[in-house]
Amino acid sequence: MKTITTTLVLALLSLATLHAQRNSFYIGANGGGNFSKYKFTEDLAELYPNSSPVFGLNGGVTLGFEIQNFTLSSGIQYIQKGGEYQTDNFEDEFGTGFFTGKEKLHFISIPVLAGYRKYLAPRFAFSIAIGPSFNFGLSGNLDETTEYFGTDETKIDNYKIAFGNGLNEDYRGMQIGFQVSPGLVVVLNENSKLTFNVTWDTGVADVFNKRYKDANEFFDINQGDQLSRSTIFSVGYEYHFNFADRY
Repeated sequence: MKTITTTLVLALLSLATLHAQRNSFYIGANGGGNFSKYKFTEDLAELYPNSSPVFGLNGGVTLGFEIQNFTLSSGIQYIQKGGEYQTDNFEDEFGTGFFTGKEKLHFISIPVLAGYRKYLAPRFAFSIAIGPSFNFGLSGNLDETTEYFGTDETKIDNYKIAFGNGLNEDYRGMQIGFQVSPGLVVVLNENSKLTFNVTWDTGVADVFNKRYKDANEFFDINQGDQLSRSTIFSVGYEYHFNFADRY
């Protein structure tokens, strides 16, 4: 009987310690790559029927809490976004043409995510996190290529993309997205964890600055919104400071 009681006490102490280790504040870092593209609506969808993703890099720092199986996290991320889009063949004064635009944009992103981690074993868990992301535009470039039928000549133009609320600034200075991020967690020891995540970040509003759009006659002819979509792959490391060592 004494042996059984001792075994039960040790098992309860081990279980309590395991749960305590999941009550923590953590800091971390992550990095990886992503594929971003645009979704167009209304006239813009007809103008640009072909939209392709472009590759970018992402990385940053994270801060969060893990309380039992639940997490609340934020941080500061650098991310490259953009997209490539093409017209169908069109007719103008120069003949039959084909247009391609390719954008590479740079953002600082602040996600605010609520999550859940399901531990299938003491050192392994599935995770899911959802929440908004606040993306602040830094700079960007647009490369335009126009090819015409019957000639080898190709017209190439390069533009800087500006962010803000001014009349001549293309895109909103702050763009809001919504993230869904499933992943895996590997526990290295009581303080260290590795994370592997795929994150889908969907823009919830038109990226264009409203004042710029209202002043540009191009949008009088071509109505519609341009929405950002990103699929983000990241590998991260977390260091946990446990704050519930005993009950």
